[in-house]
Amino acid sequence: MHFAKWAASASALTLATAGAVLAMAPAGNAAATSVYSVAPYVDMSNSQEGLLDQAITGHGLKAYTAAFVLGSGCNQIWGDTLPIGNDSFTDPLIAKAKSEGASLIISSGGASGLPLAWTCSNQSQIDAGYQALINDYGVTQLDFDIEGAAIADTAAAARQMQAMKDLKASNPGLTFSVTLPVLTSGLTNDGVNIIRAAKTAGVKIDVVNIMTMDFYAGTGTQMGQGSVSAAQATLAQMQSVDSGYGYGNLGITPMIGKNDDGSTFTPADAQTVETFAEQHGVARLAFWAVTRDQACGGGANSLPTCSQISQSPLQFTDIFMKYAGGSGGTSGGTTTGGTTTGGTTTTGGTTTTGGTTGGSTCTTASWSSSAIYTGGNTVSWKGHNWKAKWWTQGEEPGTTGEWGVWQDLGAC
Repeated sequence: MHFAKWAASASALTLATAGAVLAMAPAGNAAATSVYSVAPYVDMSNSQEGLLDQAITGHGLKAYTAAFVLGSGCNQIWGDTLPIGNDSFTDPLIAKAKSEGASLIISSGGASGLPLAWTCSNQSQIDAGYQALINDYGVTQLDFDIEGAAIADTAAAARQMQAMKDLKASNPGLTFSVTLPVLTSGLTNDGVNIIRAAKTAGVKIDVVNIMTMDFYAGTGTQMGQGSVSAAQATLAQMQSVDSGYGYGNLGITPMIGKNDDGSTFTPADAQTVETFAEQHGVARLAFWAVTRDQACGGGANSLPTCSQISQSPLQFTDIFMKYAGGSGGTSGGTTTGGTTTGGTTTTGGTTTTGGTTGGSTCTTASWSSSAIYTGGNTVSWKGHNWKAKWWTQGEEPGTTGEWGVWQDLGAC
């Protein structure tokens, strides 16, 4: 992800498409109940921070992810080069948001920077640096955004996971996320290796947060369904490393509006992702960034400060906030973005009207022949609810037999 003073857009990464590892284990879904269930990123140095205040006071935002802290040798600075705990610009913004009731996640790294474990090789100084973030800002949530060449640095990844193990021991309430680039087919091999590094260190990543953006798959890419496919494939990869991972350990972070690759994540795409999160209980919904959640008429160089699409102010915040129990800007049965009208919901190309699928009343989303499902996912089809036993795509419920992929849960 990007911040204005460093890079307006990232160059395309040449990534080898890693085939998704198929997961046979149940997904182990956990309902998202944390205040951090919706925690979009905020660029703390792009002059649009007033949108954060509006999101908190006017739109019910309860948590946000402040970006970015950068490693500088064995020290840490904010993206505007001021030291953590003594930043005359960022610290007051954080204090104001806290006074308004918003909880904070601090993110280190990003598209143009590195977390401390990548710039410092002294384990005790790395541990002390991350502890300083906890102490200075009173946080219990840390995020580490690992992109570009950094994702292949196995020595740094090992230091990172050792630091998390050490800090969890001394800060029992600490939760950490690792934010990684992703393709519609899931993580790259280097991304999977980050998860393996945690397992080797004896620590579990609380949230594997995937950046469902800049797929470089063409400007016509359907970004909502692409995000869903990426999430499903990533969970299978996570479970291939540790079967204990479930959707309760997965975060989804798109880039709203225009992406650097020219694709567009629309309000309708946001509704697709929010609906998927509701169905599966993902750990976190985020997006890049609250400080872009507004329309503008500029060119490519305005990407850091607006969405470059037609939208109402904080429209994406409203849609995602439904997942945290907010109103989501809904009125009279119509969801902003045009995906829900009068009881008809369209998600990933599948339409359920009044909860009816195949002639019977069902509340679970209808099966889609194009969607990818993993173990534990549930759908409705021809008047019955069904549960996937393992990864599947294109296999119609009711046709796979008693020993097939779909378990009949009965009429609905």
